[in-house]
Amino acid sequence: MKDALRILNLEDDENDAELNGAMISARWPQCQLVRVDNRQDYVAALEQGNIDVILSDYTMPGFDGRTALALAREKRPKVPFLFVSGTIGEDSAIEALKNGATDYVLKHRLMRLIPAVDRALREANERAERERAEEAMRQSEHKYRELFESLSDAAFVADEQSGKIIDTNRCAEILLGCPRSEILGRKQSQFLALEQARALEVAIKTTVACECEMVRADGSFLPVEVRATRLTLYGRALVLRLCHDVSGVRRAQ
Repeated sequence: MKDALRILNLEDDENDAELNGAMISARWPQCQLVRVDNRQDYVAALEQGNIDVILSDYTMPGFDGRTALALAREKRPKVPFLFVSGTIGEDSAIEALKNGATDYVLKHRLMRLIPAVDRALREANERAERERAEEAMRQSEHKYRELFESLSDAAFVADEQSGKIIDTNRCAEILLGCPRSEILGRKQSQFLALEQARALEVAIKTTVACECEMVRADGSFLPVEVRATRLTLYGRALVLRLCHDVSGVRRAQ
């Protein structure tokens, strides 16, 4: 968590803003508190960015906390927003939390400001970490899909226990002569005559290769070399089988 915070404080009372700054400085000595007291300056500060926390009064001349919250959610949705007010009632506070406020602190209980800001920052950091992890996962899945689809062999990923296919690629659709929707959820034994391979595959720890017949959608048979690899994904035991068309090799022989 950052030691030097930049805090945007929407507050029309200069003394109250100083109290907020003094309280926050006790926990974050290097913090910078930027005070604004009107809509124009508030919007300009939001658009400028580089804000770690937003503190806002609820009732101000010519401006109001609800609008301030709506503008913050629109322009800086990831920045924690806390009301620091002496006039916000319980119903208004609940409504504010439903509309995206992180927390609220009453001015006569300002000692709550430090733990409230601390919690808001911690939650924002945790949310950012989750988003980074999710983005990394999406990137990883995208790269996996690109690699999987670019394979020159028909690929089948099946649940080891049930034998049902959970993923396949474009090459498999071409070799089998049917769309992916007719492959997923089926057992591999419907497409591959694996009986002759079973004895070899039972003992595999890495990868083993054998030949068998692929049963195409039109009922014809295609000789393929099958390379089977056991793998574990998200705690699930799977088998990846890559099937290479060897009909051309057999004809040449």
